[in-house]
Amino acid sequence: MSRLLRAEVSKLRTVWSTWVLLGVTAVVVGGIMTLVGFAPHRRGVTDLLFPARGTAVWFDSALSVMTIAIDLALVLGVIMTTGEFRHKTVTPTFLVEPRRGRVVASKLVVGGGGGLVVAAVAGAVGLVFGFAVVGGGIGTAGRMLTEYRHVWPGVAAASVLFGLYGVGLGALLKNQAVSLAVGLGASAVVEPIVTAALPSVGRWLPGQAAQALESVTARPQASGFGTSVVHLVPWWAGALVLLGYGVVLATAGTLTTVRGDVT
Repeated sequence: MSRLLRAEVSKLRTVWSTWVLLGVTAVVVGGIMTLVGFAPHRRGVTDLLFPARGTAVWFDSALSVMTIAIDLALVLGVIMTTGEFRHKTVTPTFLVEPRRGRVVASKLVVGGGGGLVVAAVAGAVGLVFGFAVVGGGIGTAGRMLTEYRHVWPGVAAASVLFGLYGVGLGALLKNQAVSLAVGLGASAVVEPIVTAALPSVGRWLPGQAAQALESVTARPQASGFGTSVVHLVPWWAGALVLLGYGVVLATAGTLTTVRGDVT
């Protein structure tokens, strides 16, 4: 198993898409935090787009951009699996290790680690820009750091599990474009609709489970969708939900699509 893990890490490290994703993470986090930091504002006025500097809403607006790591971790996990089929490297992979379940299991482990790396990049850039742009004075910087400790641990945990989710989705669907469309489309389009219509069902979907994980350090356990309020599951339940999505999808992919002919 260790041989498979080393091979997956080597693949992840040597393909250009990994570095592009990390670069996109850094640019998006740094860019939006700069926008929020230098955006016009009026003292004492709270606005959801450009809140007053130093307020809790202001810190949330700036630091919440780190959650982009969650979606990019999903993309990374999908590419890890579907890239093998797209570039025809899956044949030698399965010739070296015919037990395909072990191959998928190694991808799950490394996919989770890759998600953590994406979150680490987002966290590092967020911290640097937080002090340089958002922080302001010493007191404000201290409040920013407190807020950072509320946001980043949940983002890191959700990114790890979304990496597993992406690997499982890619193992099941196999096609890279379809997997990305389903994974990202479900988060951006399907989940908000289902959650608004059926909050009791929506809170068990991956996106809401990720929000619950973002609440890992005593955040409010609720999410607003229009006129409805979705009460999120506890953070540990969100973790189990995301873990379940990844494992179930990966198992289904191993038993169906991945078991088929690959040439």
